[in-house]
Amino acid sequence: MALHRLTLPALATAIALLPLPALAQQGGPPAQPPAKVRTATVEDRMMAPQIAVPGTIHSKQDADVAAEVAGRVLWVAEAGTRLQAGDVLARLDDRELQLQVQQLDAQVKSLLSQLEFQTKEANRLQQLAARDSAPVSRLEESQSKREVLAQDLVRMRAQRDRVALDIERATVRAPFAGQVASRMLEVGEYSAPGAKVARLVAVDQVEVRAQAPVALANQLREGMDVALEADGQQATGRVSRIIPVGEAQSRTFEVRVALPEGRWIVGAAVRVSLPSAAPQQVVAVHRDALVMRGTGLSVFRVSGENKAERVTVRAGTTVGEWVEVLGEVKPGDKVVVRGAERLREGQAVDTDPKVS
Repeated sequence: MALHRLTLPALATAIALLPLPALAQQGGPPAQPPAKVRTATVEDRMMAPQIAVPGTIHSKQDADVAAEVAGRVLWVAEAGTRLQAGDVLARLDDRELQLQVQQLDAQVKSLLSQLEFQTKEANRLQQLAARDSAPVSRLEESQSKREVLAQDLVRMRAQRDRVALDIERATVRAPFAGQVASRMLEVGEYSAPGAKVARLVAVDQVEVRAQAPVALANQLREGMDVALEADGQQATGRVSRIIPVGEAQSRTFEVRVALPEGRWIVGAAVRVSLPSAAPQQVVAVHRDALVMRGTGLSVFRVSGENKAERVTVRAGTTVGEWVEVLGEVKPGDKVVVRGAERLREGQAVDTDPKVS
């Protein structure tokens, strides 16, 4: 059909007969689908004001392992090597010690031979003395020589065993399971007794050591949970030790906190939140429920009709992932913790637990 040949009235009639778009048929914009969100429940919780103190991650076992004998270093485990208790950490040259053992073995055999002969001689003289065929003084002299040889044999065996023990010590072994942090002697260097060979750290047995003000002593107890922050990551630890010995200058004492499982770096800095007053019952929400906009701090509460209600709040005490809130929210309310960034007042929501 040639559209340009139609008259204007006919063109208007043709347009009027075309199907109306969905927008016109509905008489307005299409309804916006419900926003998918995840919610959490407002809770009554016992919380206390917190003060953050600096701490450092330490290993419970951190040792500079030393050699117990002298010798040239033949091998040392590389830094970063993981070892179990008893694994070889370093080896020293023990050839001179092996020669000493051979020499002492020969002396022990010589003494055994002399002792055997002297024992037979003493027995023979004892028989002769019983028949008055040999003087008693000669028997006593033979018995004395036998006793001296027996004691010499004990000393020589002890000396040989001591050198054998040194040979065992020439192989330096890990006293506990850990990771080699650094080598302090290199292959070819000479080690003296007591010289540090390598630093071994039990990287899987770590804790936080923090210095807390003495004024907090009455608020702390072993076994209580405390919030931790390391490199922007939040975690919860448990107070394992309180060492009630204060520093005279800083007026602080040491608190040790057990860390949850995870990858922790020995020596890393940690912020430890400790209670500064007795805990009180407060209304609290998960920290992800708080929304900061130009008009202030708020949360989105989900109504019975699954509509978003924006409620202005003020934040109070923070403990770990929970924040005290002051405002028109009460325990049991459902507040949005995922998907609140684009919500609007009155918008329908779909509480989908899979939202991340």
